Amino acid sequence: MSKICFLILAHKNHNQLLRLINHLKKDFDIYLHIDKISKLNLQSFDNVRVYKKHYVHYAEITQVTTTLFLIREAVKNNYDRYCFISGQDLPLKNNNDIQKFFDTNVDKEYIGYSQINSVKDNKIFSMPHYNRVQYYNFEGITRKILHSSIRNFISSLDITKNKIKYDIYYGSQWWNLTHNAIEYILSYLNKDKQFINQFKNVWGCDEFFFQSILLNSRFKDNCINDNLRYIDWREQKGSSPKTFTMEDYNDIKNNIKDNLFARKFDENIDNDIIDKLYKDLENSN
Repeated sequence: MSKICFLILAHKNHNQLLRLINHLKKDFDIYLHIDKISKLNLQSFDNVRVYKKHYVHYAEITQVTTTLFLIREAVKNNYDRYCFISGQDLPLKNNNDIQKFFDTNVDKEYIGYSQINSVKDNKIFSMPHYNRVQYYNFEGITRKILHSSIRNFISSLDITKNKIKYDIYYGSQWWNLTHNAIEYILSYLNKDKQFINQFKNVWGCDEFFFQSILLNSRFKDNCINDNLRYIDWREQKGSSPKTFTMEDYNDIKNNIKDNLFARKFDENIDNDIIDKLYKDLENSN
């Protein structure tokens, strides 16, 4: 039986988060990081380790460094599978089905990805995404002191970083990786000290970082282009997917087959859908 842990990033919704933790901890260890600026105040208990060490800024390098912090804490206990979710995710399958799924797919890396450039033939398939990596983005480091129009102007100047020497991949920041893949990521970062610097001023760097390491490695053939989550981008608001309500219940249920989780949910917007889906999980045991 695979030894599985969950890494969770959270910053709000105390009751919803606690419900997620209590559901998962029955069968899996949990490593939770709460944004240091958040008012949430949970302490470690049972097999749940809670940290509140980093300020986590949206779409900035702190998303990556905090994820790496959780990875380094969890890897000390040598798990077979590391599932990375947010505090606004919700399981669509019960714990037993999640366990069976990963027991059946022990060597597969579940991580969404798309290639945005090819170093070999110099073709660029997605200029907006490529530019996010190739040029400095000043959005994060100047947000508190400059008006958005000035920030956008500075970023539009296309101040080039070091030339990219590897294929760049992007996708959702949420993934489900094996111990071997996690060890490779940490080993690679120890060898290539400059890799993380390439992403320090990249907008949404968490969508490039892990994909670009694994898809340029021997793990590429084991990577399944699927993060096992149902996410609805049809009514995208800004850079966030739809927050589900009871109106989405049938749609969610119709997408359970190929997904272990769904996101995102918010108890302050619609707690009924959360109640309903957890009751379904209880009835499926």
